[in-house]
Amino acid sequence: MVLNEENTKKIAENLGDQDLNLVKRTIKGDEIAFEQLVKKYQHPVLNTIYRYTGNYSEAEDIAQDVFVKVWWNIKRFKRKSKFSTWLYRIVVNQCLDYRRKRRRQSTSVAWQTQAPFGEGKIPESLTVELDFERRKKATIVQQAINGLPDNQRIALILSQYENKSYQEIADIMRISLASVAMLIFRAKSNLKTKLIPLREKGII
Repeated sequence: MVLNEENTKKIAENLGDQDLNLVKRTIKGDEIAFEQLVKKYQHPVLNTIYRYTGNYSEAEDIAQDVFVKVWWNIKRFKRKSKFSTWLYRIVVNQCLDYRRKRRRQSTSVAWQTQAPFGEGKIPESLTVELDFERRKKATIVQQAINGLPDNQRIALILSQYENKSYQEIADIMRISLASVAMLIFRAKSNLKTKLIPLREKGII
């Protein structure tokens, strides 16, 4: 089947219907339906958080907190947006809470420079055979992303790594399309400012 715009829209609608059915069952206390929602979204949620924190162990803890919040708050889902949008709002809020707690715990910024492929296991969807040079470059890029302001980092991660449209990002972050575009533009500009000098020196 050729995936034209109409077919793509139908597929999206069908996926939305599947989510809505699972949500309705979960609201009634159906744990199997909830497990299906978790199974469907656990990897993209975990990957998004991992991109934000740069630490897999902490990303696992945050992801667990996300789905606990989903279970306890799913009755508040008003169906005015897609379930995935509502879910990613929780993801964003948990990431921001994580950042605030880290700031309170220590004034050190050493955690920001942690290698993205640090100790411990790596998400299955991110396991790639990287040679030393590629690993080093990936680490430098991740450090640069970690140094972005929170909103810029979140918008960039959702756009570049989760392939969310500007409209989806606007819905998730509850900001205008123009604000999304500006955040991503500034994020890319900031990354260029940090990375171009390193590229000119042959570091990346």
